[in-house]
Amino acid sequence: MTISWMIAAEPGWRALFAVDGEEVGRSRVIGWGSVAGKDGPELVGIIIDPNDPTRLVSAADVTDPSGGELLRYAFSS
Repeated sequence: MTISWMIAAEPGWRALFAVDGEEVGRSRVIGWGSVAGKDGPELVGIIIDPNDPTRLVSAADVTDPSGGELLRYAFSS
Protein backbone atom coordinates (compact mmCIF):
# COMPACT_ATOMS: atom_id res chain seq x y z
CA MET A 1 0.00 0.00 0.00
CA THR A 2 1.30 3.42 -0.93
CA ILE A 3 -0.13 6.36 0.97
CA SER A 4 -0.41 9.44 -1.27
CA TRP A 5 -1.04 11.78 1.67
CA MET A 6 -1.89 11.49 5.34
CA ILE A 7 -3.30 13.78 8.02
CA ALA A 8 -3.55 13.19 11.77
CA ALA A 9 -6.83 11.90 13.15
CA GLU A 10 -8.54 13.52 16.11
CA PRO A 11 -8.13 11.48 19.31
CA GLY A 12 -11.18 9.26 19.75
CA TRP A 13 -11.33 7.68 16.29
CA ARG A 14 -11.24 3.86 16.31
CA ALA A 15 -11.31 1.13 13.69
CA LEU A 16 -13.75 -1.57 14.82
CA PHE A 17 -13.03 -5.15 13.79
CA ALA A 18 -15.64 -7.91 13.65
CA VAL A 19 -16.16 -11.58 12.94
CA ASP A 20 -19.59 -12.38 11.48
CA GLY A 21 -20.80 -8.87 12.37
CA GLU A 22 -19.84 -9.16 16.06
CA GLU A 23 -17.19 -6.73 17.31
CA VAL A 24 -14.02 -8.51 18.47
CA GLY A 25 -11.48 -5.70 18.61
CA ARG A 26 -10.61 -2.08 18.00
CA SER A 27 -7.54 -0.07 17.10
CA ARG A 28 -6.86 3.65 17.42
CA VAL A 29 -6.91 5.47 14.09
CA ILE A 30 -3.76 7.61 14.09
CA GLY A 31 -4.42 9.26 10.74
CA TRP A 32 -6.47 9.39 7.55
CA GLY A 33 -4.76 8.67 4.27
CA SER A 34 -5.38 8.49 0.56
CA VAL A 35 -4.44 5.23 -1.16
CA ALA A 36 -4.93 3.99 -4.71
CA GLY A 37 -8.16 2.02 -5.04
CA LYS A 38 -9.47 0.05 -7.99
CA ASP A 39 -11.78 2.95 -8.97
CA GLY A 40 -9.50 5.82 -7.93
CA PRO A 41 -8.27 7.27 -4.64
CA GLU A 42 -9.78 5.91 -1.41
CA LEU A 43 -9.80 7.49 2.06
CA VAL A 44 -8.69 4.99 4.71
CA GLY A 45 -7.98 4.97 8.42
CA ILE A 46 -4.30 4.41 9.20
CA ILE A 47 -3.53 2.27 12.26
CA ILE A 48 -0.53 0.58 13.81
CA ASP A 49 -0.56 -3.00 12.51
CA PRO A 50 -1.93 -5.12 15.40
CA ASN A 51 0.17 -8.05 14.16
CA ASP A 52 3.41 -6.10 13.62
CA PRO A 53 3.65 -2.87 15.66
CA THR A 54 6.59 -1.64 13.56
CA ARG A 55 4.26 -0.95 10.58
CA LEU A 56 1.52 1.51 9.70
CA VAL A 57 -1.30 -0.03 7.67
CA SER A 58 -4.72 0.71 6.28
CA ALA A 59 -7.35 -0.64 8.69
CA ALA A 60 -9.13 -2.09 5.66
CA ASP A 61 -6.11 -4.23 4.74
CA VAL A 62 -5.48 -6.00 8.05
CA THR A 63 -6.99 -8.84 10.06
CA ASP A 64 -6.71 -8.28 13.82
CA PRO A 65 -5.32 -10.99 16.15
CA SER A 66 -8.88 -12.21 16.89
CA GLY A 67 -9.47 -12.86 13.18
CA GLY A 68 -11.66 -9.80 12.75
CA GLU A 69 -11.85 -7.63 9.66
CA LEU A 70 -12.75 -3.94 9.49
CA LEU A 71 -16.43 -3.42 10.28
CA ARG A 72 -16.50 0.38 10.46
CA TYR A 73 -14.90 3.47 11.98
CA ALA A 74 -16.32 5.02 15.15
CA PHE A 75 -15.70 8.14 17.22
CA SER A 76 -16.05 8.42 20.96
CA SER A 77 -15.05 11.37 23.10
